[in-house]
Amino acid sequence: MTMNPVKLAIIGAGDRGNVYAAYTQHHPDKARVVAVAEPNEFRRRSLAEEYDIPETHLFSDWEELTKKERLADAAIISTPDAMHERPAIALAEQGYHLLLEKPMAQDRLGCRRIVDAVLKNDVLFSVGHVLRYTGYTQTIKQIVDSG
Repeated sequence: MTMNPVKLAIIGAGDRGNVYAAYTQHHPDKARVVAVAEPNEFRRRSLAEEYDIPETHLFSDWEELTKKERLADAAIISTPDAMHERPAIALAEQGYHLLLEKPMAQDRLGCRRIVDAVLKNDVLFSVGHVLRYTGYTQTIKQIVDSG
């Protein structure tokens, strides 16, 4: 059975957002970027040009995106660390599956609110703890494990 690529909205087109978007160039059969929300016009337009995103799918912030009917299957939230909670909740409420950069939120209650929104709206959710396999992280783990 052939599956269509997952359509992604990138929320935050800085370094992390661009790294996630680059995955789609290497695996176009798996995913493609169809929308971007980014306040920095240069970053927003650069990503749009790189991934052939139409003007109608470019947004200066995530709130603009949520005013539209859902444009993608999933959203990758790679905004600055202090700006994860509100877009995660709003996008979950709109039915977007989520990949959220760490940290989830600024405190335990923020994390709880995100989890509640994800569960209530039955969306897939993952936090991007992707550094666990880097060399220095493995070394730190070995040191901690050794006591």
